[in-house]
Amino acid sequence: MKHRTATAPTTLLAAALLALVAACGYEEGPPGRVIDKERAYTGMGAEINELTVRTSDGEEETFFVTRDDYDTCYRGSSYPACTER
Repeated sequence: MKHRTATAPTTLLAAALLALVAACGYEEGPPGRVIDKERAYTGMGAEINELTVRTSDGEEETFFVTRDDYDTCYRGSSYPACTER
């Protein structure tokens, strides 16, 4: 009999959360200048895309975006205008 490792439930939970987020979409982040981008792969064929913007009051905000928004928003571009290309 095979024993399940502790990572199996964690992997299933992560997959369920990603599916839920993908189905619901993301909330739009605050307007600002894109200062950083990060893409992480989950190992289950999914990816997590994040943008960091500097808002007009100088604060840095990091938030999740879709693959299309990640690909069209470059460092230095204005968010959310860059998503409308």
